[in-house]
Amino acid sequence: LAASFGYTTVQEGRAVGPALAAMQRAAENQQLKVDLVSYADILEVDDIQPDANYRNHYRLAGAKLTIDGSPQGKTAWLTEPYYVVPEGEADDYVGYAAVDEATVLGAVQKAYANGWQLLCHANGDRAIDVFIGAVRAAQTDYPDARLRPVLIHGQTLREDQVDELKALGIFPSLFPMHTFYWGDWHRDSVLGPERAENISPTGWVRERDMMFGTHHDAPVALPDSMRVLSATVTRRTRTGDILGPNQRVDVMTALKAMTLWPAWQHFEEGAKGSLEVGKLADFVILSDNPLDIDQGLLDDIEVLETIKEDVSIYERDAGADADSAADMTAQSRATMRPAA
Repeated sequence: LAASFGYTTVQEGRAVGPALAAMQRAAENQQLKVDLVSYADILEVDDIQPDANYRNHYRLAGAKLTIDGSPQGKTAWLTEPYYVVPEGEADDYVGYAAVDEATVLGAVQKAYANGWQLLCHANGDRAIDVFIGAVRAAQTDYPDARLRPVLIHGQTLREDQVDELKALGIFPSLFPMHTFYWGDWHRDSVLGPERAENISPTGWVRERDMMFGTHHDAPVALPDSMRVLSATVTRRTRTGDILGPNQRVDVMTALKAMTLWPAWQHFEEGAKGSLEVGKLADFVILSDNPLDIDQGLLDDIEVLETIKEDVSIYERDAGADADSAADMTAQSRATMRPAA
């Protein structure tokens, strides 16, 4: 499925014991056609042993911490109340943390003490504050660590927090595809018109000349690469509204956020992310040039073929797989609704 959308590297962003074992078995049985990089839940897995090298297309890269929930589900931990609070909640409802602040501090300290790269799921700006504070403390205690910590989602990032990310070297992996699937919901119910304009603020990030990544968070949504590209460039909702025009970026920037910069995020910039001598022959053939096509048509671009290390692993006209992927994409675009 990932290859049908042009991906040659996929990430399992929060794995526990059984999943880690299953991925290892798949690799040992040589069942992986794409590179699979996983991050173990730091609160659930005791023995985390990251590997810088892939073995049969699989490696464990580090640890994952989850602080809160999702804005569309109104479980992200905010500093200001939700625009429309869930039924039964008080008017000052701001969501909640999945773990307490002491646990966050301890987990980040543990990652730095062991030299593990840490990915942190934090959607609400209060959760992001806690993560920033924990990273600041850990970097004070371990000043020589160069771990490239990653903020996952960061959808309600405030502009002052973007400055903090830059100062601490935290890589933002943002979720602008939300502007399409849930943008109207965020504007009308979750955050309100003003805060929703700046959800997944890629514009603020680029104003500071920072790298960032974009993602789809499958199975929350299909891993539709062209939908990710389109949403990052246009920020057009399903009703046609433009959610935060100042947060839009150009097509080349959006492409880098899907290729070169995530390769850096994974410490793989020497082998992936761009077509250069000495790097892997991982690339995709598209039906149109995203740099030339009208931006309103970016989501109509089709993946015709995906090549992994000079081997074709997916062709659109190859048969049922292509038809199945196309059907799922059409169904997803037609039926997805805001999460309860």
